[in-house]
Amino acid sequence: MGNCTGTLLIGIFASVAAAAGSEAVERNRQASQLYNQGRYAEAEALYRSALQAFDAAGDVERVDRALTIENLAVMLRAQGRYPESEKLHLTAIPVLEAGTGNGSVETARAVNNMAALYWSWGKLEKAETLALRAGDLFAGLTPPVPADQASNGQLLASIYLAQHRFDDATSLLNRIAGRGEPVHVVSGYVNLSAAALASYEPARAEEYARHALEIATRDLPSRHPVTASALNNLAQACRFQGKYLEAETRYREAIELLQDALGAEHPDTARAMTNLAAFFHERGREAGAEDLYLRVAEILERAFGKRNAQVLEARNELADVFRAERRFTESEKLARTSLAEMESVVPAGDPRLSRALQNYARLLAETNRTAQAKKVWAKTLR
Repeated sequence: MGNCTGTLLIGIFASVAAAAGSEAVERNRQASQLYNQGRYAEAEALYRSALQAFDAAGDVERVDRALTIENLAVMLRAQGRYPESEKLHLTAIPVLEAGTGNGSVETARAVNNMAALYWSWGKLEKAETLALRAGDLFAGLTPPVPADQASNGQLLASIYLAQHRFDDATSLLNRIAGRGEPVHVVSGYVNLSAAALASYEPARAEEYARHALEIATRDLPSRHPVTASALNNLAQACRFQGKYLEAETRYREAIELLQDALGAEHPDTARAMTNLAAFFHERGREAGAEDLYLRVAEILERAFGKRNAQVLEARNELADVFRAERRFTESEKLARTSLAEMESVVPAGDPRLSRALQNYARLLAETNRTAQAKKVWAKTLR
């Protein structure tokens, strides 16, 4: 689990701003302060009030208005409101390009923000394209902005991890390790721990995660979301080494932090719950796993829709919990539905699909359908 935060854009580009425009710029600044405090509802109201002031002044194409739109888009992404965020990014970026130039720091940051949105949303090809474009824009800035370059590098590494391109991610992370603001340094070690976990190196993952947590505790504001990523990866590393008591403690700390920082209904909170649910299922604590998978599926479905791969993955894991509880009829009904949907939305060979096929094969074997189980299991080997 990684964490990529968006960059807020604040500035006054007109040499002499109209009174209504100046008021709108100040509202944007105040809203950004509220956003940084996690006061999303108040921030959103103030951002929208700023936009109304710009519109009342006739400043529809003004760069400062585009910056306010961009800030609102970043905040909506933080709340998991991805379609709304995308629409705003698509509105703001052309205005920024026209008003500040395609090679400006404002345009580069806006492109990076939209790449982060697509990463959060699971639209990884779009995320990679935009992150690479942002990297080129940042590289061309004079003077350079190392913090922005580091942030974009961490985002690109997170995208590579989500694409299971672990060598690419590790190579990039090793080149940029320790660079940027504390949040970028922490994100780098979090991502290195994720890469080590994917490479079946839990001891190394634990080392990176503990280092990330140490820096986060020392240098980041309390309850920062990236700290939850460090906690989650530490929990994963402990779990895979049989350190079950600490693993559960760290999972719960990560979930509690995300609930406080982002809200109980945020997709990142749901993703953290998924890891604790898997831990419970693995340990035979099926009631706890069932409750968490149900909550995860509901949260992600509200955010992404019924046919999203993450939603289907959660429902398929819930079907496997039913199997473990010997609720075979419920398990098969849910497994068949989720597997059929997953086959239509993820490519063959995707690890999530392979896992779903393995779960279904296990169910068939346990209900004395050995021949069918072998056929399903064979699909995972292709």
